[in-house]
Amino acid sequence: MKKLRLFWSYQLVKTEEWLSQMAREGYHLNGFNHLTRVFSFIEGPCENVTYAIQIEKVEPSSGLINSGWHIVASSAKWQVLKNEESTISAFPSRDEIVKRTRLHAYLFLLITFLYLSLQMPVIIILGLASSVVSDQFVIAPLLMPIFISLVLIALTLFVFRAYRKFEKQEMDLEVVRISMGRKIRKIRLGWMYTPLQTKEWLEKLARQGLELESIYGAFFTFRETGAKNIIYEVSFEPSVNTTFFTIHKEMGWQLKYASNITWLNYSIWAIPYDDFEEVPAFTYDPKEKKRNVKKAFMMNAGLGTLVLLVCCQSFFININVMLDPFFEWSFMGILRSLLIVVIIMWIILYFKIIAGFRREMKMLKASQG
Repeated sequence: MKKLRLFWSYQLVKTEEWLSQMAREGYHLNGFNHLTRVFSFIEGPCENVTYAIQIEKVEPSSGLINSGWHIVASSAKWQVLKNEESTISAFPSRDEIVKRTRLHAYLFLLITFLYLSLQMPVIIILGLASSVVSDQFVIAPLLMPIFISLVLIALTLFVFRAYRKFEKQEMDLEVVRISMGRKIRKIRLGWMYTPLQTKEWLEKLARQGLELESIYGAFFTFRETGAKNIIYEVSFEPSVNTTFFTIHKEMGWQLKYASNITWLNYSIWAIPYDDFEEVPAFTYDPKEKKRNVKKAFMMNAGLGTLVLLVCCQSFFININVMLDPFFEWSFMGILRSLLIVVIIMWIILYFKIIAGFRREMKMLKASQG
């Protein structure tokens, strides 16, 4: 028996559960093709088994074999492992699968962003041109680019949501919550651009009796728990592997916040300490601290430059291509006014990123002196 499963590689947990369910019904996997997405089964006795999927070029390690795992099907670098034990002590690594799914998610985002940034002005121009020529808006020439745009957006949303769900399961992204104490909310705009200043702000509030509970955008929620010695770390990593969060949690750090992406990832950690203890830190090396600040600055400055370039491209199109006056009382006129506002806001933010970086470097130099 053969079954088609189109998006199996983006829904691994569901695929593994599906394979186990098929085995309980007496259908056992004996092959699959990762390109055609077709799984082959043979009939046999009903069994309660566990399946796991991994990307690996070599045979399973001795640790996995001793735990009862063995390969039942493979295609290219993909391997489907089966375990008939009731208690399983070790599971296959997911590192390569997380990297692959992450790469696909961001490629879809990039392709969709580039396509929309290039096609939307064309769609608008064609629509306006058709209305000028025929005194009515002609939709037919726009159907194909609009259809492609909708398909790309749908696929991007699907892949990115599947990636984030899988990543949260594999990377232990559970955030520590506080259930006691009165809630107090504060706003801190642009906190990601000044990690050291945000760290000092959180530690100051902890000494005043406010312990961080959660973060949503620029909104920080605290609980009144009494004055405490708490060290915070605002961490930026270009990318994190599947063990990043687990390792820090095993060292006693509490995860307070993790951004929705693990490529260009921001996270906030906390750990309480006593007066007689050495103050905890992610790193005590001044050079490493400086590198971390520079990494965050380069990412923020790079994204700021990209956004400004896109806005300037749109501004150029509106100035040189559009036939209508730039400022007019119409829907397009309102959009152009909003574009000017967005450009001004991003220019201000860009200079704030640079100023924040300069201050962070001065703080590091002062702490070393």
